[in-house]
Amino acid sequence: MIRRLVNAGLVVSMLCTLIPAPASAVSTQAEIEQAKAEDKQVLEQYNIVRDPLLNQWVNEIGQRLWNQTARHDIPYNIKILDAQDVNAFTVGGGYIYLNEGALDFVQSDDELSGVNGHETGHNERRHTLTMPAKAQILNLLFGIASIFSPFVYRFGQMFEAGLLAKQSRADELQADQYGLLLMTRAGYDPDAMVSFMKHMGAAHDERPSLMDKYFQDHPGFPDRVSHLVGYEQLDPKKRTTEQLVVQATHDLETSRYNYAALKFQQILKTDQSNSVALLHLGQSQIALGQTEKGQQTLAEAAEKGTPETRTVALSNIKALRDSQAKFSLARPNLAPLRAQMDDAKAREAQAVATIAARRDAGRDQIKSLKARVQSISYGVPDFSRIQVRHGSRLEAILRNLNAMGRSIDAAFGKSSETIGGVGSMEKNKEGGLVKENADIFKELMAPLETEPVPAQSLSTLPYYPRMLADLQLTDSDSIRALDASRSSLALLDVSLGDLDEFIKRLSRSNLDLNGDIPVMDYNALQPLIQRAADSLARAAIAGAQAQQLYNQARARQLQTRITMLGIGYPEDRFATLQQALQMRVKNNGLDFTTMTHSDLTPGEVAAAAIVAADTNTTPLAIVQEAKATNRRIVDVANARGMHAEALEIFLGLVYLDYTDDPVKEARGH
Repeated sequence: MIRRLVNAGLVVSMLCTLIPAPASAVSTQAEIEQAKAEDKQVLEQYNIVRDPLLNQWVNEIGQRLWNQTARHDIPYNIKILDAQDVNAFTVGGGYIYLNEGALDFVQSDDELSGVNGHETGHNERRHTLTMPAKAQILNLLFGIASIFSPFVYRFGQMFEAGLLAKQSRADELQADQYGLLLMTRAGYDPDAMVSFMKHMGAAHDERPSLMDKYFQDHPGFPDRVSHLVGYEQLDPKKRTTEQLVVQATHDLETSRYNYAALKFQQILKTDQSNSVALLHLGQSQIALGQTEKGQQTLAEAAEKGTPETRTVALSNIKALRDSQAKFSLARPNLAPLRAQMDDAKAREAQAVATIAARRDAGRDQIKSLKARVQSISYGVPDFSRIQVRHGSRLEAILRNLNAMGRSIDAAFGKSSETIGGVGSMEKNKEGGLVKENADIFKELMAPLETEPVPAQSLSTLPYYPRMLADLQLTDSDSIRALDASRSSLALLDVSLGDLDEFIKRLSRSNLDLNGDIPVMDYNALQPLIQRAADSLARAAIAGAQAQQLYNQARARQLQTRITMLGIGYPEDRFATLQQALQMRVKNNGLDFTTMTHSDLTPGEVAAAAIVAADTNTTPLAIVQEAKATNRRIVDVANARGMHAEALEIFLGLVYLDYTDDPVKEARGH
């Protein structure tokens, strides 16, 4: 990565205006105006994710937090940036930014509230106006260098390093404390701030590159966790059992079933007769498919609790038994299903071989293009000593260079992420979509080799044909995503020739006495700019198409994972999925009878609910459209223009409602 050095004298001359004055000397209006200017720069470097469901999600959580803030003099707002690394930042003045990769990473509304609360804390404490001068100078150096070399930072996003000056350790801890206070006041579970950091630590060990940006801008999580647990909201010496029960109940009410169960179990270790904890633990266990254990826990709650607790517990037990009685789970003939599995595994092996060949070819393209882009960037003229006037021809050229850099970033970044995300089954390098498919096949096969087949597994056997079909479509999407990535990289390769021609012509231009590009040179550059910009834009579009296909494949896998949870049996347990969907997307999908009669899986019900919420219709309309067009729900989403990563994110949240265990994840299991 090339970093152009700038004249030290220029840096010194600019410091008096660029190092922020003490916060007390800066008015609120000045703070907002400064943030508006920086927001404009951010928007020049990033595409904004417009997906309605994602934006509704982050804004609803943000608004709940901002209703609790002390500062009412700044208009808080939040934008989702089209970037896959896990990061969030603020430029002050109420402007907060979340990378889409961060939304894909958080595992609950509560964790997202912690991320948002932290950035809100920086605004409340006006940290962006009181950055240490040393950090500002370092970022200024990199920022100026980047402005005049559009390929310095991931071949595009140039201003980010200049905007995101690293906060001091004290500022970060203060933002944590304030964010913790806000999320607690807003009714979110404060433990989620700690669970997010534990998830971050586990993910950093597994995929450091995905987390590097976050750890550049934030201190390491162990130190922050140690401080967090000392604050009143999390201090085990100050939190009462009643407070813990309230927080765990919140988790259950927001459908975080596994997380809630873990917390109720922790409470019962020290208060074994807590009937409220027993009642809610039993309800959580039923949601998780632990029916016998759940009934035992509910019976204990009925025995030890108040008359009200007893009534609720016995009602839950009766509803479960009535629901179970409606089902006949006779053991089917497994021979045909085993044959289907064998055929599916044979097709999977062929697909893995095809994927490997195309992935390797894509990796070769990436390696070649990296060197070429780096070489071309050396030719970008250094305008760092020029005072670029607003409205000048030079400013227009630099703006076009910046747009070209963003196209390169989109084409190269999205294609590279797709090729890497599809993954590999190479020994000691297993990962990505192909590894996840292999794991799913293994888990699907396990019940067929068990005597007798567990009741929960028997209830999922009718869904096997649709799940196997979805896995085959996952492979198809993966192959198409790789082809689209390679096409994007091939288009980028051709486009770089156009870009190189433009840059070489630009380097032969001499500035006039006003420090601007002469009209004659500018006119000669115009067709070269247009050709390079158009060809790079085509490469970027192909990269976006590759990413869409990749996220469709991820959505299909999660849809399958949700079905494998066994939440289609009994009907009383299926209601827990409907509750989770109501919490997530404001509709509860389809009722049990409609799901059964429509020959759908629970995972498809979840997908239909999410697509309906995102495209402003009903789940039943989505199902009817799928039937009428002979498409799967994921394909209906694509046909409706839904952002596939949004579907994948919300399916992931529903799946994590039943599986999230940050302690287990932190231990590397």
